[in-house]
Amino acid sequence: MPQTWDRGDLEQRLCHALSIGQQALERLGTSGYRDRNQTGEYIGPAKVIGETAMLLLAAWHVDTAGPVRAKVDALAAQMAPLARGPRMLLGMCLQPALALDHALGHLCLARMGYPDRRFDAALEGTLGASAARAKERLPNRVLEQEWLLRMYGRAPARFTPALPHAADVLAGAHDDVYGFTHAVIFARDFGIDPLPLARNRTLILTEAEAMLARCLDEGDYDLSGELLWTWPLLRARWSPAATFGFRVLARVEDLAGFLPSAGTSLDRLGQLAGEERKQYLVATAYHTVYVMGLLCATALRPQQAPPVRIVDPLMPPGAAGRVLAFLDDRGPRAYWWEEFQKLSGPERDALAGLLLHIALRRRATRRDFEGVARLIRLADELRLEASPLVVQAAEMLHRLALCTQPSEGCSRFRLSA
Repeated sequence: MPQTWDRGDLEQRLCHALSIGQQALERLGTSGYRDRNQTGEYIGPAKVIGETAMLLLAAWHVDTAGPVRAKVDALAAQMAPLARGPRMLLGMCLQPALALDHALGHLCLARMGYPDRRFDAALEGTLGASAARAKERLPNRVLEQEWLLRMYGRAPARFTPALPHAADVLAGAHDDVYGFTHAVIFARDFGIDPLPLARNRTLILTEAEAMLARCLDEGDYDLSGELLWTWPLLRARWSPAATFGFRVLARVEDLAGFLPSAGTSLDRLGQLAGEERKQYLVATAYHTVYVMGLLCATALRPQQAPPVRIVDPLMPPGAAGRVLAFLDDRGPRAYWWEEFQKLSGPERDALAGLLLHIALRRRATRRDFEGVARLIRLADELRLEASPLVVQAAEMLHRLALCTQPSEGCSRFRLSA
């Protein structure tokens, strides 16, 4: 059996996230946060409380004793008066369509063995309001509502299928990646009581791997961490790319002291001092810290820890070098490249698929369609032609070829434009 990441290390990282949760509730749980220069987005208390509750629930389920449990109990006691306080009760009364959103913290606490009959009664009355179902929601948010109803003991008769359609891994927006990761976590219930997925597990994992390559290359550690929890939540063996992705995030966390967020401006941080600096740092960075905590919590489930070594016996020697020829030095390099340089030759070859995904998306973004075509041929030689990113890139070239044919209804254009 392959050597896996040390359990003590995973617990330590989770405990770190729970400690940040205590600070987040203390500093943001009552009034939220807005930078005094008014340039940042307002972070409301309900968001902080809800996200803290989900981190708590994930941590509570994977640990029955030891250091994590002490942190969970302390954070639960701190959160209870905020999750069930006047602000949440008033929010339910004034916005019945958001009742379950306001009750997120309460429902997680109740599931952990901290009930509150008064809040249950208020929620029951609110869910009976005529406007309780008036909110229009995206599919992943529908799944979230159904997940909340399951915790409340009101599971819908028919669940919304999770991830029923292929993801756009070539041209999709960041919101699409976010929707993918949250559909996974709500359908799989943090690994506690998972529902079946609408499509084949292998297909979903290959989509996650393609999106992970993009997020690592962009230095988006928030979405990278969310994508990585796909493997433990689907109870799947970690792929070489996912194993490498976890290693990159762990190293970044070790270097920075926390998993950095794109929302934290170092220039702005340098302008602040004392309590104002601490407030800003917690407000802009707590979410990404929680993502790492959730990732470690899911990895702490039985037989779900990531491997230490990066291995792919099917990838031929020299595969990485062939793909690296398509990666140039344009623009700044993300941290993954520095970590990649430390790998042995066989480990690099095991990541040929990850490198191919990065090269394909870079070329497609620059509209280097000739380079895309060459990479597709290389993917076929390396037996990576079934990758959803390769398939979608080939489909894109086919569509472009159709549009470049002279016709009455479609003008000719140059692919290099």
